[in-house]
Amino acid sequence: MSKNNVNIVSNSLPTYILDQHACVILNMTDRLRLIRFPPSIIDMIREVIISNWPQGLNKEREEVDFYEFKLNGNPWWDPDDNAVSSRILMIHILSALYKHGWYILTATEIFKRFFDKDSLIFQFRIPQPETSFFAISFNDYDKLRLICVPHELIPLVQQTLGKTMIQQETWRDGGRVYQFKLHGQPWIGHGKEAIISQLKLLSLLDCLTKFGWKLYASIDISQGEDDKDTDSWFFRRDVQ
Repeated sequence: MSKNNVNIVSNSLPTYILDQHACVILNMTDRLRLIRFPPSIIDMIREVIISNWPQGLNKEREEVDFYEFKLNGNPWWDPDDNAVSSRILMIHILSALYKHGWYILTATEIFKRFFDKDSLIFQFRIPQPETSFFAISFNDYDKLRLICVPHELIPLVQQTLGKTMIQQETWRDGGRVYQFKLHGQPWIGHGKEAIISQLKLLSLLDCLTKFGWKLYASIDISQGEDDKDTDSWFFRRDVQ
């Protein structure tokens, strides 16, 4: 999303009040549904999708109670070719909403339909200073991916995970992702392996917090195969 587009939206007079709530729903495999957001935010989200979803928009639908974008492809279904792009799209959506005063309160799976994912509940507050975002995803049974991560954080994650846990590591997806392949199957482990995985993740949160990164949201973005889908973590830090 271009800087000019952001300025156009931010100059619009808001038609909502402090503490008002709104919702983003990841609907079916390819739809983003917005409930109770003002027109300026809908326009902004459209630009975010166009700029950051490689397959583009398919169509839009406006109803009395919601506005819906249908994306090309299946961003909420998790074959590996969509996994990274869908999380990058979510980084930009969260970032754009945050800059305009819409802060996430919770991500919750309300509906029990097979293809529906989390509903993201937002609250409007006074916009805060500019913020950076990145994401961590837990893929397959043994991979941890840093998505849009600042390069200086990679050695910190390496040190926190430790040499005994890391099997391989590499840049992928054109430098957008740094991936760790871990020993064992830490995301489906039992007993001692599960405890070790949880302790490592707590240590990772401690480490990132020391450098100003806060866990902003944990979101179930995409339906995986063989129950491999898990939440992705989204972190934010005020721009220094």
